Order: sequence, then structure tokens, then C-alpha cells
Amino acid sequence: ERVGSSFKGRVTYHDSCHLLRGLGESAAPRKLLRAVGGVELVELPGADECCGFGGSFSVRLPEVSSAILDKKLANAERTGADCLVACDAGCLMQMGGGLTRRGSRVKALHLAQVLAGEDSRSEAAPR
Repeated sequence: ERVGSSFKGRVTYHDSCHLLRGLGESAAPRKLLRAVGGVELVELPGADECCGFGGSFSVRLPEVSSAILDKKLANAERTGADCLVACDAGCLMQMGGGLTRRGSRVKALHLAQVLAGEDSRSEAAPR
């Protein structure tokens, strides 16, 4: 079943702690991504592991936060995805900032941006 939008690119999905642990939801975002025309969804190793943001955690324990983030981003880059998709603004700030600092070609996008058909190669995509 399609949602009526299209997006050209290979994406991988990060399960945010709030959506996964707080609401117990992991299938719905993937179902939505698969319903977008042109999306190639590749599973992210460790998708259910925290990105290291955790509210003030990243400020209180920056070294630990950075180590957690580095593992997450390395996994995302190994998938060959154009975009790392998530549903949480905190996760997107953490991962997008990390991707920028690494000089990565992978972009962090919100699920809503994919549903809206934002071009995965657009320079306007938030990182």
C-alpha cells in the first residue's frame, strides 16, 4: 500500500528511545517508509540502540554520548544509505550534527520530510 508520495533514495531508520521504549512502537515508521514510492529501506544495525542524546545526558556525559553516537553513525554509513531517518528532534540534532562533523554524505531527515518527498540529495536538507 502506497501513501501517495515519492522519495528517491536509500534510507535507514533509527528507533528513537521515546517512540520505541515509551510507546512501544517500531513497526509503524518502517511501514510508512516502505509505503513511499522510490524508498529503498535498509535495516540499520543497532537501530534500537540509543543515539547518545538523551536530553541532558549528552551535556552531562559528553564523552560517553560521543562514543554511543560514533557507533550509531558508523552503522548508518555502513548501510550505504543516503539518509538516516528518525522521528525525534533530539535524535536528529544529535545524529545530524555528528554526520556534519564527520563530513559524511549521509543526511539526517525526519520521517515527515521523507513523507513530504524532500529530495535526499538536496543541500537544503537539515543536517
